[in-house]
Amino acid sequence: MKKYIFLAVFSCFYISTTFAQLGVGLRFGYGASSTSQELVNGMKRTLGTNPTFGLMLNYDLDLHFSAGMEFNYMSLSESLDYDTNFYPGNAPGARVSATTTPKIGYLQIPVLGRVTFGEKKYKATLSFGPYFGIGMKGVWTNGPNAVGNGSYILMNKNYDNVKFEKGDFRKFDLGGIIGGGGQYQIGKSGVLFIEARIQLGFLDFYNKQTGDQIKGFTTKQNQYLKPNGSWRTANVCIGYFHTFKLPKKKTSSTAKKAGKQKR
Repeated sequence: MKKYIFLAVFSCFYISTTFAQLGVGLRFGYGASSTSQELVNGMKRTLGTNPTFGLMLNYDLDLHFSAGMEFNYMSLSESLDYDTNFYPGNAPGARVSATTTPKIGYLQIPVLGRVTFGEKKYKATLSFGPYFGIGMKGVWTNGPNAVGNGSYILMNKNYDNVKFEKGDFRKFDLGGIIGGGGQYQIGKSGVLFIEARIQLGFLDFYNKQTGDQIKGFTTKQNQYLKPNGSWRTANVCIGYFHTFKLPKKKTSSTAKKAGKQKR
């Protein structure tokens, strides 16, 4: 039984490599992002808009399905407006609203399956799969600033270089992507494409907070709550990739003889 399973897997792999081709290309686009952090006590959210660009590798398994890996740089951000009801009544500046804006740059590595539909030159595409993100750098405008003994926090400190794994944001991110678009064949080996994507993060992007930081984000029923929120992003990209046909495996002389005998 194990031999038959092995032969079946080997046959599928052999067939896929026989018709496979590798695509290498670039993609560039623009997107909007926010987090899933709860808005309480009159808080308001403004989406962050930032460019994204990267390198893509695409491995065609057959005429309609391919697997790909990308290396994208993406900035994610949002702005949260805290109104006058946020601060405790005895805090200095209690009648002053504040806007806090984190902006984090990630190296994202999606691993995607890709399905194509349509004619040879014009095709519709559907992409899906997970991504892994690594926080590279970031800034935090009007971040939390502990005052006095930490009984309250004002959002009025700028962090030019945010700290990962040290009280600010999580270093690593994980999520899922789904996208759709179209592509156009250029010549024999070029492909021009456009694609819209939605991606949802699975992990809380805030790192473990200190006691003072926990007090400084959201209030609900006069209680300070530790925030939590994962990234949510939508973007549209255009790009181009060039395909290279992989060499076919040579058929052994024994197999050739067997084929001739059958004829």
